[in-house]
Amino acid sequence: MPNITAVLFDFDDTLVDWSRQATHGGEIYRRHIDNVYTYLQAQAIPLPDRETLFHCYLDTVIQAWQVAKADWTGVSFAATMQQTLDKLELNINGIGLDTLLHEFAWQPVPNVVLYPDTLTTLTTLRERGYKLGLITNSMMPMWMRDIELAAYQLLDFFDARVTSGDVGYMKPHPAIYHHVLEQLGIVPEQAVFVGDRPENDIAGANAVGMVSVMMSPPHLQYKDTKIRPNFTIKQLHELLPILAALESEVSNGQTRTE
Repeated sequence: MPNITAVLFDFDDTLVDWSRQATHGGEIYRRHIDNVYTYLQAQAIPLPDRETLFHCYLDTVIQAWQVAKADWTGVSFAATMQQTLDKLELNINGIGLDTLLHEFAWQPVPNVVLYPDTLTTLTTLRERGYKLGLITNSMMPMWMRDIELAAYQLLDFFDARVTSGDVGYMKPHPAIYHHVLEQLGIVPEQAVFVGDRPENDIAGANAVGMVSVMMSPPHLQYKDTKIRPNFTIKQLHELLPILAALESEVSNGQTRTE
């Protein structure tokens, strides 16, 4: 097997812990849609009431994800915002969508925190010379998720990072994995992928040909599936001895069996 030179990660519930989040489901977006509403109101745009805008946006997002999962195309945050405006027949009078995305004022979700060993694990991987990548099934453009990465002091760790909203495909579609692999200049067999969702992260990594590691902390309970990772960990630092073992296999000329 080729030498492993890169480790790719999912973001949510892989590097950050959502078990103590303060808001759930669509309510996460409420304060941000309020920001957009307040901005449009200040521009003298005729608007429905706040709840109507919020629920229209939420319904649009839910429908978009339902459609996208049929063939794993990526949901676009900008597109859902535009569709919401169209449904409500709102003329934003030349205000660009980019402006509304910035007025959305995305920030880390309250009480979503780093796992205790995230920073030390990524630091160790960097010290060992691994390239690091990030692939997240997020409709937001990467610059919005970068706000979170910066807040968590993670931004500088990654050599390549993408969202499904930017690429146009979500995990497990192979295109999103290959997008990052190409940015890193490696083939799938040189990479380990770490993620928490069997049907997205692990299925996709297996199909592409990467070594798959399932992040399975106690608060995550997924239904039983036939999808099997190469390895399973409960804490991020458990990845380090796995990589050491893989390096040992290469140096000893062994072949990994599934």
